[in-house]
Amino acid sequence: MVIVEEPQPRTVRTARGRIVGYYEFGDRAGAPVIALHGTPGSGAGFAWTDDAARTRGLRVIAPDRPGIGYSDRFESSGRLVVAHYADELVAFADALELERFPVLGYSGGAPYALAAAERRPDRVRAAAIVSGAGQIGEWATLDDYEAADRQLTQLSLYAPALARATFAATAFLTRVAPSVALRLVEHDLSESDREVIKTFPSPRAALALFTHAFMLRADGVVADYAALGRKWGFRVENISVPVRLWHGTGDPVVPIRHSEALCARVPGARLVPWERAGHLAIIARIGEVLDGLIELTGE
Repeated sequence: MVIVEEPQPRTVRTARGRIVGYYEFGDRAGAPVIALHGTPGSGAGFAWTDDAARTRGLRVIAPDRPGIGYSDRFESSGRLVVAHYADELVAFADALELERFPVLGYSGGAPYALAAAERRPDRVRAAAIVSGAGQIGEWATLDDYEAADRQLTQLSLYAPALARATFAATAFLTRVAPSVALRLVEHDLSESDREVIKTFPSPRAALALFTHAFMLRADGVVADYAALGRKWGFRVENISVPVRLWHGTGDPVVPIRHSEALCARVPGARLVPWERAGHLAIIARIGEVLDGLIELTGE
């Protein structure tokens, strides 16, 4: 597997007047798949989709959420609610002249993919959910997460200024000393995830998803964490498009019971467990996920 070492950001202005930063991988003339990144992360984190998408004739388009990377901040209601992102995503698709498309939601991007599927079934054809974070207060709690994510969510909800300062300091360390930062990250990873990290060409490439999130500011990542710590603002039980889920049984970041509970709520959804795999299993198994999306969309 060849991983793009330095993903190149692009920008587009939507009809709402907002700038959205995004990345493209795979076959630029292929069928579109919109991939929604985790938290803290950015569209740059999908560089490992490039080979698998190209061989399948797919164009993976990975936008940064509001305030992340080069994307404008979200201003309409004073705070980001997961459900509100559905129309933002469709405006982005309109700017790229995409009519209908499947979505791939990974980790913290899963709730946003589900929101788009529930709110805009006229545009979203199917949803692939991988290692998806659950809805806090419904089938998930903050205590389900490992300490760092739990603390960052709490800071983002109740002390956003401190959260921004924390992220800014971490982003600085990651930019100037990626090898040191990666060793700190690996300390909290499962053994299987540490093996996945070894497939990246360099520490800088492995951490691109994080460093690219802070191109201009830390506000967007803080807003993202806060949104995922609140109710999503829609009912997953109302999703009418095909949904398939994948989740590692050994995931230490998001427990598989989040996907099990979600699968039980979404009509017709099916969960594929990856035995003993961790949170980064999607990187090695992206071909399987893309094949699943092709099957769901009938292409």
